[in-house]
Amino acid sequence: MKVLILSISAGGGHGTAAEALKDHIVLRAPQSEIQIIDTLKYINPIIDKVVIGGYLKSLKVYPYLYGKLYTYSEYDYKITNVISSRLIEAMTCKLLPLINDFNPDILISTHSFSAEMLSVLKSKYNMTIPCMCIITDYYPHNSWLHPYLDAYVVSNKDMIDKMISKGISENTIYNLGIPVKPEFSINYCREDILKSLRLSPSKFTILIMGGSLGMGKILNIYKQLDKVNADIQIIIITGKNKKLYSELLKIGESSLKNTIIIGFTQHVNKYMQASDLLLTKPGGLTITEALICKIPIGLLSPIPGQEEKNAEFLLKHNLAIDLTDIEKFKENIEKLLNSRDILNIMTENCYKFSKPYASDDIFNLINRLVQKKLIEPYFSKPKKSMLKVTLEHFLNAQKNIF
Repeated sequence: MKVLILSISAGGGHGTAAEALKDHIVLRAPQSEIQIIDTLKYINPIIDKVVIGGYLKSLKVYPYLYGKLYTYSEYDYKITNVISSRLIEAMTCKLLPLINDFNPDILISTHSFSAEMLSVLKSKYNMTIPCMCIITDYYPHNSWLHPYLDAYVVSNKDMIDKMISKGISENTIYNLGIPVKPEFSINYCREDILKSLRLSPSKFTILIMGGSLGMGKILNIYKQLDKVNADIQIIIITGKNKKLYSELLKIGESSLKNTIIIGFTQHVNKYMQASDLLLTKPGGLTITEALICKIPIGLLSPIPGQEEKNAEFLLKHNLAIDLTDIEKFKENIEKLLNSRDILNIMTENCYKFSKPYASDDIFNLINRLVQKKLIEPYFSKPKKSMLKVTLEHFLNAQKNIF
């Protein structure tokens, strides 16, 4: 089986989901050929730098404005939709040579931009390769939803009615979950992990994460935790944020709490399984991993927009507690530590909402879609020769743009 996965490097979650799916397909079908494309970077590195750089800057410098744009594009997106759709349509043709050369059996998107590109391929170029979108959040924003896709994989059943109300066929929606790395199927011994970190297995352990970019008010949170009147120990994962890593090391030297600082790691599963509470911003992949590891979540600094929607889902189903008010953080965390029943309830709810077999179920869905379309041509019309002529004409017209 040949699988082409289109992702975008906006944060770590989209790429992580793509890599997790690739790993699982290889486990289930070792002879498969899988390519993961960082789509914008593949199309044009300059556009990728502008779009992704602007996105990351807006999150760090203008988060409120980003949240407003997210909300506006959800409920009144005519102008923004026209602009983005025209740009995406112009970029999509750049994928045609790749598709023709690789000759995939299925196309899969783990980002809303590339999901729209799949829809363009289906509508504008009459492509009949099965196209699947894996929504890596816990809410179906309009940017994810486009006609012509064969399957949408969602993280929870709450999303289904919302998507149907927006015109997506129920027959194309599959509540299977978000794929995670195969490592998350491994069970580790909490005592062994903590001992290997020189931490005590008998102490309440708090894990702090800020996503792959180490975002969030982690420094402030750590300083607050250091003042908490409770016998706790702390593990902090800073991701790729080297500045945060260095600052935390300095502060940790004088901390009253035993603390381990970890940079970017491929072993999040171990640290989640060894901890009693996860403090994090609610990214889609982080939520999924936490649910599988059955660890309650304390919500920190959600990105305005999609992560706020993720937080609403968690709070609605009693899977997390809101700790976003920094001024009251110490008071709220002490209340939580003295109310173990609340933590136990959240842990039990993790069992209800986790989908540890998501990757298996998605693999089975991929097989069904491939078998269904196996005997159909990749492009129904125009014919391949006409497609090449159309492609050459279109590329020549776009040279000034790219």
